[in-house]
Amino acid sequence: MKLINIINNYSEAGETPRFYLKADTALLRNNDAFYIPEGVGRVVAMPHIVLKNARLAKCISERFAPRCIDSVMAGVTFSCADKLAEAQREGLPWDEAVGFDHSSALSLDALPHDAMLEGAVFYINGEERARIRIADMRFSPDRIVSHLSECMTLRIGDLIYLGAAEEFEVKAGDNYRVEIAGKTLLNFDIK
Repeated sequence: MKLINIINNYSEAGETPRFYLKADTALLRNNDAFYIPEGVGRVVAMPHIVLKNARLAKCISERFAPRCIDSVMAGVTFSCADKLAEAQREGLPWDEAVGFDHSSALSLDALPHDAMLEGAVFYINGEERARIRIADMRFSPDRIVSHLSECMTLRIGDLIYLGAAEEFEVKAGDNYRVEIAGKTLLNFDIK
């Protein structure tokens, strides 16, 4: 299974979706708590709508891309912001800053494909902090799936984190909750 993270869905960088990959050890499941890694500096969180791929796909046109999306899930990715800034500045790989174990929270439950059209809401300690809407994204899910399938073969179960418009400082003691279509899919603590 691949974890694919779109990085320019809310920026003007590049004419096509840009992405990076994470190992499956980056998954944080079952609403388990996220433990802030020690000695890495500032850590930020980014809420996402996540697509779950339903079929083997290679060079799929946008027209057929919806057939590849099995369901949608809620996700939150974590990055070591200081390490990421250093890697970007020096032209180094991002892996250490973004791909560490448990750096991608994923909901246990999934909703039907069409639920993503209602968007997601991200809460910190019960306070709404962000709304994620497909209409605000630079690239549609269909375009993203099509583009990714031209770059690599998508397999059943691959997860596509669609990108985040905002990042939030991670603080121990906070509670994160993500709803899609009014249903709470993620609800976990920061430690």
